[in-house]
Amino acid sequence: MKKLFLTGGRGDIGSAIKKVFEDSNYQVITPSSNELNLEKTSEIKDYFKDKDCDFSVFVHCAGINNPQKFSELTLENIEKTIRINYLSFYELVKILSPKMIEKKQGKIVAVSSVYGLVARVGRLAYTSSKHALNGCVKNLACELAKDNILVNCVSPGFVNTKMTDKNNPAEKIKQMIEKIPMNRLASVEEIANVVYFLCSDKNSYITGQNIIADGGFMASGGQGIWE
Repeated sequence: MKKLFLTGGRGDIGSAIKKVFEDSNYQVITPSSNELNLEKTSEIKDYFKDKDCDFSVFVHCAGINNPQKFSELTLENIEKTIRINYLSFYELVKILSPKMIEKKQGKIVAVSSVYGLVARVGRLAYTSSKHALNGCVKNLACELAKDNILVNCVSPGFVNTKMTDKNNPAEKIKQMIEKIPMNRLASVEEIANVVYFLCSDKNSYITGQNIIADGGFMASGGQGIWE
């Protein structure tokens, strides 16, 4: 049985990813934030002590997004966001990739965001973390390709999740939908299916890419909602 290590598996998108892999007969290991503290390198290493790190797939879906204008941000807020959204991904790849390298096969996907490509008022910490995550994915893809390990990003646009509702008033969500050519938010299942394809046997050559799943938002320019 193939095994997936999944961070953020309790969130809306993460839960959908967990389900699509389980439906395809994967064993899914997805620790809670209490079990695996992504803020601290030492605790990440401690989690894996005496654990089997033999996973065929790693998906990083953990992330935080607490909007604040830059003038109100603290360095601690920025560091926490970057550590959970980006640096923990790098640290987990270092832990999980040796077994993949040994077997000369593996799939790694980071769930990023359209904010890894553009910016928006009040999203400095989140945008910075996702830009860094995207760059990390590209570099890892180059370094791990020789070992037949494919590394990619999936960047959702606006998705029907509790986080979207928390960070945007109803009127702003209505404006978002009006700017999306598909004229609706994505479902979590639609994002999960893209992640699954990149990790499946059907993908044998796509690596170092950022697959944008946004209903055409970026293609249309997506202007008018960033304030």
